[in-house]
Amino acid sequence: MVTQAPRKASLKRDIRIPESAEGQAGRADRGNAIASDPMAAVGAAFVRYRMDACVGREWKLEMKRSFQHPIAVLGLPMNSLTADEAVEAMERLILSGGTHQVSPVNLDVWLNSLADPHLHRIMSGCSLVLPDGMPLVWVSGLMGCPLAERVTGVDLVPRLAALSAHKGYGIFLLGSREGVADRASKVLEHNYPGVRIVGTYAPSEENLTRMDHSEILNRIHSARPDILLVAFGNPKQEKWIWMHRKRLGVPLAMGVGGSFDILVGDTRRAPRWLQRCGLEWAMRFVQEPQRLGPRYLRDFIGLGRRLPLALVAAWMQRPYLGQSKVSTVTTPQVMHVYLHGRLASESAEALQEATTASIVNGLVMVAHLGAVKQVTAAGLGVLLSSRRQMLEAGLSLSLAGLNLKMRFLLHAWCVQPLFDEWQPTIERGRSLTPEMDAMARMNLTGEQEVLTAQTRLRG
Repeated sequence: MVTQAPRKASLKRDIRIPESAEGQAGRADRGNAIASDPMAAVGAAFVRYRMDACVGREWKLEMKRSFQHPIAVLGLPMNSLTADEAVEAMERLILSGGTHQVSPVNLDVWLNSLADPHLHRIMSGCSLVLPDGMPLVWVSGLMGCPLAERVTGVDLVPRLAALSAHKGYGIFLLGSREGVADRASKVLEHNYPGVRIVGTYAPSEENLTRMDHSEILNRIHSARPDILLVAFGNPKQEKWIWMHRKRLGVPLAMGVGGSFDILVGDTRRAPRWLQRCGLEWAMRFVQEPQRLGPRYLRDFIGLGRRLPLALVAAWMQRPYLGQSKVSTVTTPQVMHVYLHGRLASESAEALQEATTASIVNGLVMVAHLGAVKQVTAAGLGVLLSSRRQMLEAGLSLSLAGLNLKMRFLLHAWCVQPLFDEWQPTIERGRSLTPEMDAMARMNLTGEQEVLTAQTRLRG
């Protein structure tokens, strides 16, 4: 048995988040924010951007960044990017190494993820999650953190083809009905001269458990693409990519659903004006009423059941105009992160520093939320980004200090299943480390206040 050498005294660090001038004047949620690139490798330089939010949910976003942290929208961390920015983000993922999964999410995909805990964790672990449905964009605005725009898979496929024609990236088309992928490749080659379609394949078996995975992987390995577009439909395509992500050897894999059918003209797409109105689903319903009617009814009922509770939780987040800060305390096994005041986009840099330090030192992270007065969807998105990075490194991020209001928020915003609650003792009731009991009582603001350590662990 290998024992870990005891470290010196716990390291305490206090990172203060300066209050904005508008906050001093009585206005909420405005100021400079520094956020890290959630898709970049650990230790990469932070990407700076400025995000201004005004009273009345009017946001002004100065495009001074290539990436930004995601926004938590009803349980999923969604990236607020335009279609062109999304393609730029995907190119950076291609160049960064490893295999990255990208998932456009519409209302049906969102509801499937909430009904399937495994799919929920897969979607939350994707490098990029993009809003493929206007209802999700509208919900983000109602929650105070509007997404930039709707970014669909069918819009990304031609853009990726143009990127391939310009930069030489190889694309593999996988899935859809027999012959559709071949026809889609010819359409792309005609519309984007120079595009590199390195392979197409449509498995005859549609059942995920009976599918010949070895045959598919061999074809992909032989073609050596940079971009893999999977048209199995949700949730099969997301689960298939996640199942084989460590064996694909492809920098970027994205589920595209029925994009190939639309590309070749088998399915007509709604006019632009109907897309801008958020009514593209109506055009699809007219074309396939028997298949899509029950699905759309289920989706709208699911949204109607969850949205009111989410809006109540957002309304309960009263603006906090005081000073916010992030404090860290490290022990031999755990990085404790204490958040004070407001958990919002301006907490991104401090949380990213703590996440990077945890990964570099091999420490699990515990985020203490007992002193948090306000949580925004952007702030929760930052926390979900840290969780994703920790899980990719084989570590975990747990929450502690959850009061009743915070529990209600996590439940209403559909993120509660993604986080475990920290348990400071092991099975026999002994402290995790000798310093743990004293640290559980530590108040980093200097007051004689006890920070309650939660003892219930959720699976």
